[in-house]
Amino acid sequence: MNKRGNYVRLIVILVVSSIFAISCEDKTDQKIGVDNITDTWQCKENSTSYGQSTYTVDITKSSADSTKILIDNFYQMGAGIKVTAKLSGFTLNIASQTVDGFTIAGSGTISSNYKTVNWTYTVNDGAEVDRVTAVYSRIP
Repeated sequence: MNKRGNYVRLIVILVVSSIFAISCEDKTDQKIGVDNITDTWQCKENSTSYGQSTYTVDITKSSADSTKILIDNFYQMGAGIKVTAKLSGFTLNIASQTVDGFTIAGSGTISSNYKTVNWTYTVNDGAEVDRVTAVYSRIP
């Protein structure tokens, strides 16, 4: 094959390799805003203390901090009772906080299509620590 053919082949290989590398980027490095997740969600929760339950939560933006959200009805505590979580990439962190007599801490991972959040958290009522997993799904 001539030099020109080798040059064209090399360019094609480099272009295809670049496209492949870009498509395989780690999505955890992407940054999203709280606007991507503010919505009403269905929660399917599995608790060591109470078993399985399904209910809705509302996620809204914090007016005090653009990286924080407020989750209304978290742990099915009732409308108007809100837990705060901080957004970092596709991760939501619930720093230890006491809400309505419960100490709550944990984290969640947002799916890359913003349709689900997988949670793991603990809820301490002062007598017992409940270990909880939950999946939030957007309500269409």
